[in-house]
Amino acid sequence: MRIGLGTSVWAKGAKAGHLDGIGVYTQALWRSLHQRSQAAQADFSVTPFAFGRELPVLECGIPQPVSGHFSAYALRAALLGPSRSVSAKVRSQVDLFHATDHHIPQLKGVPVVANVMDLIPMLHPEWASPNLRQAKNWLFGRTVRSADHIITISEYSKRDLINHLGIAADDISVTPLGVDPIYFERIGEEHRLEALAKCGVARGFFLCIGTLQPRKNLMRVLLAHQSLPADVRREHPLIVVGRNGWGADDLLPALRALEARGEGRWLDYLPQADVLALLQSATAVVFPSLYEGFGLPVVEAFAARCPVITSNSTSLPEVAGDAALLVDPLDEAAIAQAMTATIADPVAAQQRVDRGYLRARDYSWGACCEKTLAVYRQVIAQNA
Repeated sequence: MRIGLGTSVWAKGAKAGHLDGIGVYTQALWRSLHQRSQAAQADFSVTPFAFGRELPVLECGIPQPVSGHFSAYALRAALLGPSRSVSAKVRSQVDLFHATDHHIPQLKGVPVVANVMDLIPMLHPEWASPNLRQAKNWLFGRTVRSADHIITISEYSKRDLINHLGIAADDISVTPLGVDPIYFERIGEEHRLEALAKCGVARGFFLCIGTLQPRKNLMRVLLAHQSLPADVRREHPLIVVGRNGWGADDLLPALRALEARGEGRWLDYLPQADVLALLQSATAVVFPSLYEGFGLPVVEAFAARCPVITSNSTSLPEVAGDAALLVDPLDEAAIAQAMTATIADPVAAQQRVDRGYLRARDYSWGACCEKTLAVYRQVIAQNA
């Protein structure tokens, strides 16, 4: 079984020096697949592919080029059908192509498995760039429907695919994401204190992690925190870790005001070791996102043994189970109440931490890889 693995977003992130969620997923999946492919009894191989030119050297090597610019390729394929030359090139090297990102090729004679993490651009266009929005969504829908099988990351996202794109349930498999084993490792007290000092924070803070964008709902977290009593805000400041993203201009004055009041900090980007130190020192991670296809930061916080406050909507209750405080993400008072409850009842918070740690153990990249391999075998058998 020869597998072609799409690595376009991974390659783009590597060139930019920062991997997003899909890039992390692709890299982690490749590592697990590669490890299994090296075993004596392995019956498959993996070859990386990517759209684009001047592709970088990745951990998996330099990807084989599928074509140049994806949008031009996808538009031509949507209007005229699969490219014979591209199909022949890919077909000569693989038995199945797995598009791990939105760069989904239409191929003649090669079954395609496509990852669709969520339908945010289609369901919430207000959270995406308006440039060519309708054309992009039309093309996205066409390319997704052209795949032989879809992999998604939660039952919630699967329902969205069924309800909004009309894809049959049998053509969709759910393979939950994994958590990097490093999140389970405890940082020594000395190193943790050094990292906190470098960040200019002390234990007891509330922590928000994620790119600044409307979907992450940070403004309501800021307002919820500001509604707490002054002595609570000083003892439990709000620490925000995340790059400035799209549509976040209104957040910047609020973050500056938070810092001016001495009630929190915006730390922009931090290396992973420092993020781990913060996770292992926080009163709670506050993650009331408005929409998540999975919500990996919740599981990472579970692994780091940090209490979690998250949304009672989209995929987050499915992922968090009974190991987090679930709140209405549109209700600032509910977010504030959960923050207060975490402080007031440390015993209950610790019980949720213990349940979260056990829950995080179920989310491994090894399990994700095994489920993905089962999808490959199923699709190849169906197309034999």
